[in-house]
Amino acid sequence: MNRLKSNALKQQFVMDMELAGLAVSSRRTYLDAVENLIRYFWCSPEDLTEQQVNEYLIEFHRSGPAKGTYKIRRAALRLFFNNTIGRDWHILKKK
Repeated sequence: MNRLKSNALKQQFVMDMELAGLAVSSRRTYLDAVENLIRYFWCSPEDLTEQQVNEYLIEFHRSGPAKGTYKIRRAALRLFFNNTIGRDWHILKKK
């Protein structure tokens, strides 16, 4: 399951990124971030809970990525869950 499970969901995310004004290279990075989340849980992101995404972000942070890498990963998930899936989760609010 290397790609977003639903092609329609992937296309919606690509459109949301385009509307957000992201450059093509940023869109690829954001898409990779969501695909990494999918591989971590091995399920559709639509089936994930806020707690699971929080767990993922904590584990990713503990793995020691550069601060900018972590911020980009978090921003990608925020855009995906807030705009594409329509979940307004507390853990993804801007800090």
